[in-house]
Amino acid sequence: MTFPEPCAYRLLTERLELRCYEPEDAEELMEVSARNKDHLARFLSWGLDEPQTIDEKLELIRMWRGQCETEKNFVYRVQRREDPRLIGGTGLHPRPSADGMEIGYWMDQDEGRQGFATELTAALTRFTLEVQGATRVVIKCLPENEASSRIPEKLGFHKDGLLRRDMHWPDEKNRDVVVWTLLPEELPGSPAASAVYEAFDDLGRPLGAEM
Repeated sequence: MTFPEPCAYRLLTERLELRCYEPEDAEELMEVSARNKDHLARFLSWGLDEPQTIDEKLELIRMWRGQCETEKNFVYRVQRREDPRLIGGTGLHPRPSADGMEIGYWMDQDEGRQGFATELTAALTRFTLEVQGATRVVIKCLPENEASSRIPEKLGFHKDGLLRRDMHWPDEKNRDVVVWTLLPEELPGSPAASAVYEAFDDLGRPLGAEM
């Protein structure tokens, strides 16, 4: 499917900066991902592949950059606005089903319990529903990932239910996932509607809401 426009290459929230990856981010991504292997591999299948080499991370970033440049998929690195260190990742991923947009997220285990994942998810939700005109926002997580489930719950998402064996998991049967959604008409009455952000296109021009 065609990625909804306009596309955000960089977003600012109250405390965070989200931007598309650059090749020079490869070493830091390698280090942070490896350090968080046990934390990530509990709930994210790609965490099982850690640690990876810097060349593997560079190849991954080149793929993400290509997707950004062709406006097919947007994967963002996450940092504090006043601190350039990588503290997590997120993304807006188009889904053919009902032209929805899926949001994924992960945070460095040392950055937990500060509301960062909730903050960035709220901003991305508001942006894609209000500015891009997505028909719905989808969040999926493993049933046992209670911390992840609390995020859509806090933001007013509807718990659609359980998809059995929907998530591929290496060396075993697919795993069940819980699905949460938010529709455009549900946004105004949700906590996500109060998210503040600034979004910018690839030339740095502002898009949508301003802080």
